[in-house]
Amino acid sequence: MPFPQKQVAWLLANRERISRYIFIPQLLAAAIFLSFAYGTGKVHARLLFRSARTQGTIVNFKPALISHRSSSGTSSYSTIYEPLIEFTVNDRVFRVQEWKGSESRVGLGWSVPVIYDPVDPSVAMLDRGPSNWLPWAPCFAIGLVVGLASLKGLFVLIFAPPSSPVFTRA
Repeated sequence: MPFPQKQVAWLLANRERISRYIFIPQLLAAAIFLSFAYGTGKVHARLLFRSARTQGTIVNFKPALISHRSSSGTSSYSTIYEPLIEFTVNDRVFRVQEWKGSESRVGLGWSVPVIYDPVDPSVAMLDRGPSNWLPWAPCFAIGLVVGLASLKGLFVLIFAPPSSPVFTRA
């Protein structure tokens, strides 16, 4: 038999066993997506769900060196500029560094919308509209859907006997 036909035949012959344990790689994938979403979005989610908004001013840019690795293994570097934003809350001036930078210093002195935590205004970010939800929210949504599917598979494995119609061939 040619290469894929053996594997397809094995998969078809063992689909009951595979469907019984498919929740394990699903659970691992969900854990990876949810971990990434938590790591990249915990501060941003808190700001988006319980935040206050104000106007700030871009007062400076902080250069950051970014490395790029090519497929051949060589590294190249480029500089991005992360804006330093100053805003006032309750007659106190706060200065925060935005984590998303750009390749130019355009915008010095511009008035920009800022989202900040009313309890701790030093935790703030530039309000970028729908981009505030990237990259963490899509990863959270994917992880949640895959995680729920894996939990369903786990419950089926635990509560359905192997001879039940769930595991029999159609």
